[in-house]
Amino acid sequence: MRHHFMSWFTGSVLAFAAAAQPAAAQLSPNPVTGAIGDLGHIATSPSRMDSSDAYRLAAIIGAGALFYSLDGNIRSEVLRNHTSALNHLSDKIQNLGNGGVDIAITGAGWLAGKAFSDDKLSRTSLLAAESFLAANGVGSVAKIVIGRSRPYTGDGKGTFHPFTLKSSRMSFPSGHTTSAFSVASVYAYCYSDSPAVVFSAYGLAGLVALQRVYANKHWTSDVFFGSVLGTAVGRMVAAKGMEKPGATALLPVIGPGYSGMEAKFSF
Repeated sequence: MRHHFMSWFTGSVLAFAAAAQPAAAQLSPNPVTGAIGDLGHIATSPSRMDSSDAYRLAAIIGAGALFYSLDGNIRSEVLRNHTSALNHLSDKIQNLGNGGVDIAITGAGWLAGKAFSDDKLSRTSLLAAESFLAANGVGSVAKIVIGRSRPYTGDGKGTFHPFTLKSSRMSFPSGHTTSAFSVASVYAYCYSDSPAVVFSAYGLAGLVALQRVYANKHWTSDVFFGSVLGTAVGRMVAAKGMEKPGATALLPVIGPGYSGMEAKFSF
């Protein structure tokens, strides 16, 4: 079943327009229950839409459209430049976006915080785990609803099979990228006063995004929106948990002839 991508993209137009400052809240000691609460906040995002979102909306839509238009060309160029050394490096980097590894990282951070009496590290690590769960909850629904074929299938970038459970048709958004950015954005937000932490967190997450394209598992636009999803949810969770100003929210959108996601960045 083939769909013109722009019909989906129209559904994503609301994407960066809905949300508001999250209400101040205490950190849930359980990342699972915290993530469930976050999904409720995401679901009510449209009620907090304001006119200032238009500029961010235009920028993200423009970037997404550009990446989509270049999906095929980027894939061909990347495949032509595979080397044995890069293949080996790609296999290593892939683990950084693996769900089990991401949860292990947050768990290790929490334990380290407890061991060294670093409450901020423990708190941030719990928030990162919460963000991971919430972002992947949204991302998993989007994968099923949108049903985009992965590049290795040979179906082409504009092939969609909505409401599918086949992995080969769950390309959008990239789960590894969503996971990596959902964790990285929390550490970067909570340690925004440390350039080394911010650079390292987003740098490693960026490598995961590049690896997914290099490995022919995702289109470039898949990883772009995966990074947006992970960052949006991560910043929302961190802002709520640390009770700092600035937030983001993201919401899946389904309507006649389109499906997509909506989100907003507030700085």
